[in-house]
Amino acid sequence: MISLNSRTDKEIDNLMTIVRNFSLFEAMNNGVKQGGKKFAAILIDEQGQQAPPNKQALIDTLAQAKSLRMPIYILEIDSKVNQQAIAPIVLGKNANPLVKTNSNFCIEGATVVKKPHISMFNPKTNLDMKKELQSKNIDAVVIMGQKTNQCVKTNAVGGFTDRQNQNYFAGLNDICKVYTCDDILRDQSEATWKNAKNVFFYTKLKKD
Repeated sequence: MISLNSRTDKEIDNLMTIVRNFSLFEAMNNGVKQGGKKFAAILIDEQGQQAPPNKQALIDTLAQAKSLRMPIYILEIDSKVNQQAIAPIVLGKNANPLVKTNSNFCIEGATVVKKPHISMFNPKTNLDMKKELQSKNIDAVVIMGQKTNQCVKTNAVGGFTDRQNQNYFAGLNDICKVYTCDDILRDQSEATWKNAKNVFFYTKLKKD
């Protein structure tokens, strides 16, 4: 996931060229070593000891991120995070009983973040991820996971709202067309959107 927020059209074109023409590892290498970019890696919801089909790809990407000294965050969904007042956990050499992520991905130095909801930007997540990434001046993030595409997508665009969810979910506007309910019900015919590829629907409640 390359951050497009607050970038010029030329900068966006250059970033998209990197993604199209290079592998993920090459994009990470070029971005960090040649472009001076600050990347972070985020692993989403890989709890449990059943190895996923893409286990090796995830392991390799995490290892590459560590070799490039990228900050690594492991996100775990945990409905009891606030009841138990669990703080973020920095992984050491020994296993931590509070960490539920598959042991294959528990890379030393990574920060384990607990969230009560699918989005890491939920206000009850035990680390404010938006402030965390901003404080480290992160330019781009590599978001990984395989449980469902919904997990990755929600976390990729979630930072475009505040932690109280008062703003539009408009994070996909630079990537594909976003239709609100008003567009669909009043301004657009069904044929406009029903069979469109990669169309996502977002809206928000408004106070009259």
